[in-house]
Amino acid sequence: MPHYYFDIETTGLDPQRDEIITIQFQKIAIDSGRPEEPLTILKSWQQGLNEKKIIEQIYPIILTSNPFCFVPVGNNLNFEFNFLATKFNKYFGLNINPFYFHSRPHIDLKPVMILLNGGRFKGYHLLLNKSGKGADVPKWYQKKDFKKIIQYIEDEAKAFTDFYTNVHNTMFNHELRRVISQSVIKGIDEFV
Repeated sequence: MPHYYFDIETTGLDPQRDEIITIQFQKIAIDSGRPEEPLTILKSWQQGLNEKKIIEQIYPIILTSNPFCFVPVGNNLNFEFNFLATKFNKYFGLNINPFYFHSRPHIDLKPVMILLNGGRFKGYHLLLNKSGKGADVPKWYQKKDFKKIIQYIEDEAKAFTDFYTNVHNTMFNHELRRVISQSVIKGIDEFV
């Protein structure tokens, strides 16, 4: 069941009007969250590519008949799922609802990040401690400053996988496992 850091960059926030300009993914270890392979970035501006061509490349990966072959891991995957459903419907004549992706295995760290942010939605993304803002990507794209986009994507991927690794290590450290196991055993004993 391979896990993959998964993200997209777009020209805006509206999947009906705006374009996907990059799709990026990276295999990460289940037992640690650390990257196992280099980051793959599908770029719409590359020679011979466009939005449709990068969608065609991710389509067989993300819609494989075995949903455990590619488990997306990310932050606010609703955004990616809305764009993907819209673009798959547009280019392949499908009728996929964004909620279809929620029925498949995925890990969205947004709720964890909100909890770690004291239950506050505002500013939860700052926990990633990444440089740059996603809102700058459309501006860089218009100016054809693709190097800045790539740098932002690489920094964001590293920030996310570092965060995920830290959360994973904290959640699964030996002492925490012991405490949780004791709580579960105590609860079972009280139930019986």
